[in-house]
Amino acid sequence: MVVAQSLIVVALKAASVYLHKIDFPRAYRLVSKADFARMKQGKRFKVAGLNLVIAPNDCNHARLGLAVSGKYGNAVQRNRLKRCLRSAFRQHDIREYKMDILAIPSPQLKAENITEHLMATCFDTLSKRCNI
Repeated sequence: MVVAQSLIVVALKAASVYLHKIDFPRAYRLVSKADFARMKQGKRFKVAGLNLVIAPNDCNHARLGLAVSGKYGNAVQRNRLKRCLRSAFRQHDIREYKMDILAIPSPQLKAENITEHLMATCFDTLSKRCNI
């Protein structure tokens, strides 16, 4: 019984450390109205049902902004898309470049087709198109 409890405690601590490593801090997000307004002058790309807008920034890393309207689907579908985009962004090398990325899904992007792998592929394609 004691061994099982200690194993559970160790597993929970490991999980909390793992979750802490993949967080999405405020410094990596587009948050202000001015940030989103500045994206109007950025370059636009269409990749796998996503409209991606990129613009250079003054930070030492990339930042991600998400603009998912109600036209995309219900709240469950919108939140799933945002989770997949954030997760792919956290794990991709594109975080190292000095750019802001705004992701706007088109309504044609089906919620059942969305995976982290698809979103990572979108970031791969974006980095190739931008020559970075």
